[in-house]
Amino acid sequence: MCCGRGSPAPGGAFVVIFLLIYIAVLFLLAWITARRAPDKETYFVNGRRSSANVVALSIVASCVGGSATMGMAGLAWQVGTPAIWWLLSGAAGLVLLSLFLARKVRRSGAITMPEMLTTFLGAPSRPLASVIIVTAWLAILAAQFSALATIIAPLAGIDKNVAMLVGAAVLVGHTLAGGQASVMKTDIWQFGILLLSLLTALLLTLHLGGGEAITAVQVEVLNEQFPASKLRYFLCILGGSYVVCPMLFGRMLSARDEHAARKGGLMAAVGLTFTAALIVILGISCRDLVPAGTPPEQVLTTALLSHLPAWAATLILLGIFSAIFSAADSCLITAASVCSNDILRKPGVKICRICLIFLGLMGLVLALPGRGILALLLMANDIYVCGVVPPVFIGMLLHGKVQFRPWGMAVAILGGGLMGLTAALTGNSDWSFAGLAFSLFMSLVAARRSPQSVEKEAEVQAGHGI
Repeated sequence: MCCGRGSPAPGGAFVVIFLLIYIAVLFLLAWITARRAPDKETYFVNGRRSSANVVALSIVASCVGGSATMGMAGLAWQVGTPAIWWLLSGAAGLVLLSLFLARKVRRSGAITMPEMLTTFLGAPSRPLASVIIVTAWLAILAAQFSALATIIAPLAGIDKNVAMLVGAAVLVGHTLAGGQASVMKTDIWQFGILLLSLLTALLLTLHLGGGEAITAVQVEVLNEQFPASKLRYFLCILGGSYVVCPMLFGRMLSARDEHAARKGGLMAAVGLTFTAALIVILGISCRDLVPAGTPPEQVLTTALLSHLPAWAATLILLGIFSAIFSAADSCLITAASVCSNDILRKPGVKICRICLIFLGLMGLVLALPGRGILALLLMANDIYVCGVVPPVFIGMLLHGKVQFRPWGMAVAILGGGLMGLTAALTGNSDWSFAGLAFSLFMSLVAARRSPQSVEKEAEVQAGHGI
């Protein structure tokens, strides 16, 4: 970084002032929600009153976090246009969710994703999926804590671990007060700040000479730095995490009806695609502004603090902070909701708040050793996608047509999750694909024809004189 420990970045005082104002607004909105003593449905699913527009904006704001702003821009700086697959694979997964599952999700009337698994997969799947979700989302939360520290530390001139503690305290306090209602209320204007800051950053980097890097780069789907094996991993693991996602299910459960849930998901996929293109172009434009050897996740902050005037750095870093914060609070409330509702089976506001504090502390413990943002995110996705996504997708897609042996689906979740964990610990992506194949195969093996489908087929055959 261009600023050492103990000395704030140029213009850092302005940024700190803006961050303090930003944090004050967050707590004000959370306090307004909390003083109304939110009930369970308000705290967990925003009272099920969200329009399609609110659902869409909240999904985009929650998905474009520290990974998509800092990590994805750094990847584009390294490999060029193929970096767009980071969010484009997610947009593809979101389209599948919206087209095939969104209506069933909203119709279930649940308050968390694992709650509906008893109906779709059988009772043993609920606790297994819940433990995997909380474990995986802890890794994602830790990645967001790390990203917050990357923004705060150079601006305030403080140690990164201290910055992480400050960011975590603000995040937990804001989410604790208002729950999902508070999170979705702030998502809309947080995404507006992010979009404005990204456009401003792009215009300024072009003015500083970044346009030459953009015109020099080839538009590629794949290249030597981003081979087909990497694309396969992004589509299956990152994209799969959007097809069946407790955070996205939570947004659709908050929709006022099935139509709003489906439409909001499709609109969000368009928003993710646009945002992905913007971030990739921004990352490429930083190639001539950042020295070789810079850690990829620090490319944006290094470029901003080294080359832009204080006012511009203030606005842009505030936008990045908004992106990280909107993803992190969504992650935290999702994990806490699953912990209280599906692991402890006590879906009250008080218990959820206790879980929220505990998970915030655990996320800090995981983040403090300093693993990179990308490493933490990929570890979480390996565990979750391999174990949970295929069984839940198959179970919901075929619900009513077949019945599933409950323990067969539980074996699919457990086996796939363990293989995903092995992939994360060994760094061997072959284990990820093995986990996906295993959980998909076991889900199909666990299927059996339901009595209703047999009766319906018999009626059809009788009608044709068979």
